[in-house]
Amino acid sequence: MELWPLICLAALATGLVAISIIDFRTGYLPDILQVALAIFGVAIVWYGSPVGITWEWSVLGMLINGAVFWLLRWLISNLKGRESMGLGDVKLVAVGGIWLGPFALPYIMAAGGILTLLGAGVATFVTGKPIWRGEMPLGPGLATGILGVFIAALFQVPWLQLTY
Repeated sequence: MELWPLICLAALATGLVAISIIDFRTGYLPDILQVALAIFGVAIVWYGSPVGITWEWSVLGMLINGAVFWLLRWLISNLKGRESMGLGDVKLVAVGGIWLGPFALPYIMAAGGILTLLGAGVATFVTGKPIWRGEMPLGPGLATGILGVFIAALFQVPWLQLTY
């Protein structure tokens, strides 16, 4: 693999790991790290995304991913009568859209949900008590989904198409 894709992967992985650790410990996704990842994503798309995302797909990814998650947050919060998802999760998925475009969203959502539930199950099993006062941090699952889709796109897995 060439150096440019590795640099992009390292930047994305570093930011997502930091965000995941903070979210798992505090339940908070820091805006400053998300802004940094967004800026890196824009710069990478401008320079030449190693996964083939153009600036048009990047903008669409940010807008569509963010809107879908904002609407999902609004809907579930209204149905439950309390906040169901923080705005940090919405922002994180929008940042993922900058890096990966809108067609990555189903994969990010699936991985995020599955990994969050698995992580909560493992943590509950290990600690012997339900984690997070009945809530589960979604950020680490979403971050893993974003990173996983980026890696899959780098290796050009046949089932993944980020642009048309």
